[in-house]
Amino acid sequence: MTWILWALLVCTLPLPYFMIETGRVPAAQLFLFTALTVPLSVTDPGFTTRFVAALFTVQALLAGALLYLLARWIAARIDGWMPRRGRAPAVAAVAALLVALALSDVYRAPLSHGPGLTNIFGVFAHGR
Repeated sequence: MTWILWALLVCTLPLPYFMIETGRVPAAQLFLFTALTVPLSVTDPGFTTRFVAALFTVQALLAGALLYLLARWIAARIDGWMPRRGRAPAVAAVAALLVALALSDVYRAPLSHGPGLTNIFGVFAHGR
């Protein structure tokens, strides 16, 4: 249950990030930015490339760890409050809440969408 909750949180929960511009995106996008910039820091070992890769890497690792701790805490609360048969519906309710949040305009993704608020589709889409 912890890993399912962690994956849901990574894919949907808006988290702040700091780069050239700031924004709120899911940790999944930070992981994607890290996966794109780290290989560039090897092929183009300039200061700026390494700095950007390091910032994305630190933010992605921190977000992943904090979301894992949050998922563990939520899973422990569900285990403690719910009988075994009620756990799956409780996780489904948390998932539905996170998906509803992701479909709302709660993200600000200037590196992929633009200056305004957007939903999960705008976070991973280029342009408006």
